[in-house]
Amino acid sequence: MKKIASSVFLLAAIASANVSLGQGLLKQLKNKAAQEVNKLERNIPNSAPKPSPNKNKLSANVSRTVLVKIGSNESIDYSESCISLGASIDQVSIITRDVKENGSMQCFRYENGTRVSAPCQNKLRDCGHSSLQCSYNKLRSIDLESDEAKNYIVDETESHSMATPGVSDQQLKMMEAYMTKEQLDAMKKQLAEAQKQTAGKTYTTVKSRTIKFNGKSYGPFNQLSQFYLTPDSKCFYAVTLEIDQSMNYTYKVITSASNASIQLPGMIAPLSCIAASDNSEFAIVAPNKEMKYQVLTSKGKTLSIPDMTRFGGVWYSPSNHFAMLSNNQLSVDGQIIKTFEGVAPDACGLYVTSDGKGLTTINNNIISFADGDYFEYPMEIALTNSGGKINYKWLAFENQELVVYQKPY
Repeated sequence: MKKIASSVFLLAAIASANVSLGQGLLKQLKNKAAQEVNKLERNIPNSAPKPSPNKNKLSANVSRTVLVKIGSNESIDYSESCISLGASIDQVSIITRDVKENGSMQCFRYENGTRVSAPCQNKLRDCGHSSLQCSYNKLRSIDLESDEAKNYIVDETESHSMATPGVSDQQLKMMEAYMTKEQLDAMKKQLAEAQKQTAGKTYTTVKSRTIKFNGKSYGPFNQLSQFYLTPDSKCFYAVTLEIDQSMNYTYKVITSASNASIQLPGMIAPLSCIAASDNSEFAIVAPNKEMKYQVLTSKGKTLSIPDMTRFGGVWYSPSNHFAMLSNNQLSVDGQIIKTFEGVAPDACGLYVTSDGKGLTTINNNIISFADGDYFEYPMEIALTNSGGKINYKWLAFENQELVVYQKPY
């Protein structure tokens, strides 16, 4: 890397050299410097290694475990590595690259502490999530027309006969008043063809939809507006729509986790749905009759959202505290615990502490814990629950070592 920096510096110096130098010599020097830069860059792995942590402050309650030490010539290929931090401390999958002097490349996979050869894909791998996991569980929205939805939703349909196109005698007399004979003949020919195509044809419509989940049936409902699964797919949340004979619309949010529900009169469906990690409570964001947005919870609470343009979201923390980010202020259970300067960070990087009074944040690749600890450049972070004990768990790459840190939540 020092050689690259020197070559780049040489280019800059040449570019600013006195114009009295011969143009031929200047061109030769530039070409030589460019060749040196390209030669060195060809030997750099196609990866984006992150700097080693520095200026970290960690308390005695933080544990450090070395998972594996990778080869001295290997570097982590971040475009290929899918990092998973589960309850098991060594649950991680990393792809590394070893670039030889001749330009050849060899890749390895480190998974659960073992090292095996792996193909070098040279393409971005879809791991299903961003590099830093969100601070709370998000419900997974299921497309109602997808194949996955068919595993849970059964439609009752009814058939209808297609209407036969035609014109009445009165309509025909009116046409004769302003249409020529040729135009009338063409119209009658088209009408006969349309009658031929629709004769005896039928079409189907959805009469009702029923949810089949874990051996139980829910419904039938006039319509389903939205359908969600929890991250572990063990519970669902659904937004149903009922229309009475007077054409009054009522949206109702139900769940397989309990008998609780939220009713929302009106013709506009909820904007979003959230749930506590243990499914003890859920909530929706929806407009009221005055088209002002609010949060409705399954326990009967209603919270207003003053300005949707400055609304950052609502969520339940792992310890079931209700958090809302609005107007650059974070409130937890109705109490403001933090006001942010400038633009508020993304809600996924805000970890409300177990007592609901403190805040751990992830911003600019730094974890800043509520107790004053901090750590730079985590590769991945997650909250893990083992035996009812919740921990912060994050992965780091330090001096060719993959390291897992854990800290009580």
